[in-house]
Amino acid sequence: MISRLRTLVVLATSAAVALSACASKGKTTAAESAGSVASPASAALSGALAPASGLISSLVGSIPGLSQAQAILGAGSLFGLAKAKMPGDQFSQLSKAVPGAEALVGEATKAGLPAASQLTGLSSLTPLLSKAGISSDVTNQLVSSLGKTVSGAGGQSLGDAFLAAVK
Repeated sequence: MISRLRTLVVLATSAAVALSACASKGKTTAAESAGSVASPASAALSGALAPASGLISSLVGSIPGLSQAQAILGAGSLFGLAKAKMPGDQFSQLSKAVPGAEALVGEATKAGLPAASQLTGLSSLTPLLSKAGISSDVTNQLVSSLGKTVSGAGGQSLGDAFLAAVK
């Protein structure tokens, strides 16, 4: 367990350092904007995103090639789509069950997540996610992982509602 945690810390730190190097060249992408929430020296998220730290680490560790910044943007975008499509009380249950879900939506919004009225389905996220280097295969893995997370934290019916909203 400690070895896995150290590996996750090293991977996340490496991604953060790489993003800060890219940002210092003056070019900012959606992925780099999402990556700016973590300091290069630490894989832990701070501020409003701190509650989502475990979820983001889990996504980075379970989806090959996914950076911390991409995990933040991807999860935030998918939760944003769910927020737009689920009844308010259902999304409220989701945000209580999954710590940091609302903060992730906020980060995705800062990075260019379309307005709720423009979020019609998973395909409406494609331009933003593609720009950040998140392929459709990785998006599908994110959907699956987040569906399991929501089901595990809020029950199967909430997980099913989340999956129905993001498909």
